[in-house]
Amino acid sequence: MVGTGGIGTGNIYLLEGNHDLGRNESRMGHQLSVRDFCKLHIIFHYISVFINDLKINVKVYPVGAVGDDPAADELCDMMKKAGMNLNHVTKIPDTPTLRSICFQYPDHSGGNITENQSASSKVSAAMISKSEIILQKNKSIVLAVPEVPLASRIKLIDLGFRNKSYVLASFVFDEIENVKKCGFLEKIDLLSLNLDEAAAFADVSTETPILEIIKRCIQIASQLNPGIRLCITCGNKGIYGYDQGSTEFLPILNVPVKNTAGAGDAVLSGIIMGLLLGFPYIDNNKPSCLKLGRLISAMSVTSENTINFDINLRSLIHFQKIHGEDIL
Repeated sequence: MVGTGGIGTGNIYLLEGNHDLGRNESRMGHQLSVRDFCKLHIIFHYISVFINDLKINVKVYPVGAVGDDPAADELCDMMKKAGMNLNHVTKIPDTPTLRSICFQYPDHSGGNITENQSASSKVSAAMISKSEIILQKNKSIVLAVPEVPLASRIKLIDLGFRNKSYVLASFVFDEIENVKKCGFLEKIDLLSLNLDEAAAFADVSTETPILEIIKRCIQIASQLNPGIRLCITCGNKGIYGYDQGSTEFLPILNVPVKNTAGAGDAVLSGIIMGLLLGFPYIDNNKPSCLKLGRLISAMSVTSENTINFDINLRSLIHFQKIHGEDIL
């Protein structure tokens, strides 16, 4: 596994009131004593834990950057303990490690503001290129997710495509138009979107009915890449998966929610684990990558932190029994 994306941490503030934060609004809130982590770390943490528990011969290589500060030391230590190989994580002096300020509404939904002048913002195409030796020597899965520059992620997508790797990617709302116009969607095997990103991809309003958004996404994506798979997470409205003309819808599992931040990343980690285990991507009657993604995501939101450090193979098997699932 070779992936690039943000490596960092942040603070979470609980806002007063469930209405959306206004453009010129000042809102009261208080800082929660919980931990926030960035996309690449979240996804690769769960994968590394399960690889270790299942004794699968797969190595996990994050490709990214951290600053020369205490936050970097702590994060690198956590990633090493989870089982990641940090040979391609660069420490950049005189630069802060990526940090974000997250806000959460009383209903547990929320968003974040992420520093754009951090070490992660300095991950270059040259840094990415150094990881190609791994792809040349091994059958690989490649992951490109936000919080590093788009050009650097495109470089990893190109390398993955050139070396016949399985390529997964996600993009933020403001990047979607570029993604459709630049012609590299044909190099991606699986595209992951949340509902707002899906609406942007479909060129429709976020107020459009979900099924219309999903249908339009499938139409556009299939025209650009007939073999592409889609994962569209819709918060408490469930998850949609698409593959070669077939669609699977999964409602959310009924769990006590403490924090939804990182839930979409947990879905992607479960999908990747499903691929490693040889599961079909979607299947209405059997265990699938998408169902494993939902399971890990459902357990992830029962933690106040954006990484649920209680998740491992044993605890997930127990969790699935409680919820009537039979995946692992």
